Amino acid sequence: MNARQLQDQLRDLLEAVMFARDDADDPAAELAEHVEGIRQIATYDDVSMLTRDKGLVIETRDGAEFQLTIVQSRPATCDASTGGEEDAR
Repeated sequence: MNARQLQDQLRDLLEAVMFARDDADDPAAELAEHVEGIRQIATYDDVSMLTRDKGLVIETRDGAEFQLTIVQSRPATCDASTGGEEDAR
């Protein structure tokens, strides 16, 4: 996994829970209370953030804005799907 993939998965997860608040039949609706203060989530790319980092910009209902930067601190040692060494590209 790389930083972009993690960024996108986190955004998708948070958005799925946010959208579940409007659908009581959605299994994620039980988690909606944990994101009730969030109004919008965007990636750094979505908002044209001037950085090479990956991350999320989270806007709350009261107008506050937070930035979550994702920085890989250690490279993967192997590819979990093949069990082999990860390509260093």
